[in-house]
Amino acid sequence: MPPLTLCGGTLVVDSPEELLGEYLDPRNGYAWPAYDTLVTNGSVQLVTGDLLAPALLEAYVDASRFRVLFDMLPQLSRVADLPPVTLQEADESALAQVAGLFDVLDDVAYRRRGVRGTVVAKVLHRKRPDLVPIYDSRILAAYTAPGAIPAEPSRTWVTFMDLLCRSMQADLQGSAERFAELQAYAESRGATLSQLRILDILVWMTISAWQ
Repeated sequence: MPPLTLCGGTLVVDSPEELLGEYLDPRNGYAWPAYDTLVTNGSVQLVTGDLLAPALLEAYVDASRFRVLFDMLPQLSRVADLPPVTLQEADESALAQVAGLFDVLDDVAYRRRGVRGTVVAKVLHRKRPDLVPIYDSRILAAYTAPGAIPAEPSRTWVTFMDLLCRSMQADLQGSAERFAELQAYAESRGATLSQLRILDILVWMTISAWQ
């Protein structure tokens, strides 16, 4: 399979199938299958068990962070109201809804309390892995300078997540056939993954190899 060019043309994934296969091999110690197959209530409704899921993606949730996430539940629970579309299909309204889930992080009441975008995104993604992106330091590194999103520390979380959704949507739409093939490959390995999750894996694995 030829290389994939992502992140506004700044990130080249040389062997996407090989890289995905490496991640899906449990012997390599990555988050598959623990994070992606974790069962809580089996629906898009957030429950307290979902708040512990980020730990399976190396985002530690201790008692203090759990308490903050619990306080955020009324806002985060809006994930259940997202439309039944994938990120690549999302229109302006759907993109705004996804980005709007992160407005809780712009609330002064939650600043400096130990819960930021990495933890919140990893809670929400499991409920809508086809629509809500995972965010962490490697995704940030790939999609900001020299990536598709200009670096701007003062922007709000809602604004940043809107830009991230649009950049990831462009990647998925621009290589739609390739991501469909990768999704089928994952299925052949026993992994039912959204194309958005596969995009996250490929970007994360590529950046990790550089660091």
